[in-house]
Amino acid sequence: MPASNLVVRLLFAFLLFWATAAAAAPSCPGDAGEPLPPRGELSALAEKLARSAEECAVHAGYLAYRGAVLNALGRQAEAAILLEAALLLDPQRAGAQVDYAESLAALGDTVAAVALLRDLLARPDVPALLRPELERRLTAIEALHRFDWLAGLRAWAGTGWLGGGSLTVRAGHDSNLNSAPSRDALTLTLPGGNAVLLLADRFRAQGGAAGLVEATGQLARRLEDGAALQFYGEARARGSPSRPDTDYQLVQGVGAWSQLLATGDALFSAGGTHLRLGGRDLYKALRLSASRDWRVNGCRPRLGLEGEWRSYPTAPELDGRFLGAITGLACSVGINRMTVAVRGGEDAARADRPGGDQRQADVRLAWVGPLAGGSLVADLLYSHQRDANGFSPLLESGAARRLHRVSLHLEYAYPIAPGWSLLASFDSTDQRSNLELFDVSGRAVYLGVRWQSQR
Repeated sequence: MPASNLVVRLLFAFLLFWATAAAAAPSCPGDAGEPLPPRGELSALAEKLARSAEECAVHAGYLAYRGAVLNALGRQAEAAILLEAALLLDPQRAGAQVDYAESLAALGDTVAAVALLRDLLARPDVPALLRPELERRLTAIEALHRFDWLAGLRAWAGTGWLGGGSLTVRAGHDSNLNSAPSRDALTLTLPGGNAVLLLADRFRAQGGAAGLVEATGQLARRLEDGAALQFYGEARARGSPSRPDTDYQLVQGVGAWSQLLATGDALFSAGGTHLRLGGRDLYKALRLSASRDWRVNGCRPRLGLEGEWRSYPTAPELDGRFLGAITGLACSVGINRMTVAVRGGEDAARADRPGGDQRQADVRLAWVGPLAGGSLVADLLYSHQRDANGFSPLLESGAARRLHRVSLHLEYAYPIAPGWSLLASFDSTDQRSNLELFDVSGRAVYLGVRWQSQR
């Protein structure tokens, strides 16, 4: 057989095999670039698409189409997962990139949404007729989520800054507004024997209604050579109509500089905290930290050092200086974010403090992810503290104090409009000690609303 005929036969056999395989492959909705139907038909289409989830799970067109439908139905948390998967399979799918940006913006992550749209506008293959619409959407997201004071700050700071903020108002009930001991009585160890004293009412746990107002803001700017500047601030105030002596105001701020490395980032930060309780300065702190993380398969292991100078203006004998190590792991799975952080070190007393120096360690587990059309934040903290010396001869004959504390914070946010969310939160604290004076527990439930603005 001539060589030319053999080549033709082999080529024909390959084309026949390819055509047969293509015909056998499942045809999934969205593969042909179908447009979205009228709004009244979206719910039925969403149910129909859900039935094809298993056989079309690796079709970028199907994932993008189904994500667009869920976006149109206001189910942005579910849509974001599908659209992200579509872009992983086909990063050049422009329509999915636009829809993903809109879902992220609706979920409050407008920093990522703006970055996606800007990346899309920078692509030379985007049709000229599509550019005005993309620019309109980009402008709408930026304008919708802009605080006037933040815009002024950016104008003062110069171009290239990204930032945002939030304002939250809550109302609810706290079972222990004054963070008082769980017990109503205290046992004192005296030379002649133990004595049991009843605590006065003002030193017992007091529950009641309370309101919380919280404001946050952040700014970030990418510098040359992969470096970046970041600033974060938070202000919080709580008031109780039944116990105004437990009202507090908390202000925190952090500035950080990061440097992009070949395998991760180096981070240096400085921050401060100021707490006022009942009209008096209760606590001040200054923190410095240096850390390094690595990029490993969607996770970021972290290792670093931290120092903190702690001051108690109303009780200066409690002042101390903490120095310790920090480590942790942050991972992203779709739009789920999981974090594990461990910190341990020693708080050295500045003066003759009850208990002397303290060994401290804590472990924090946090998860953020979608739930029932909204998002859930779960934050669990365990901390342990042990004094080097006896706390007081009147408590357990001068035993060294040991503390174990478990805190849980749950917060569910449900978007009701771009930038607006309804909130429900639950907080639980349980502290146990070998000295009964330091047994503390409390529960708090709040409902509220949040306005979030980012750029």
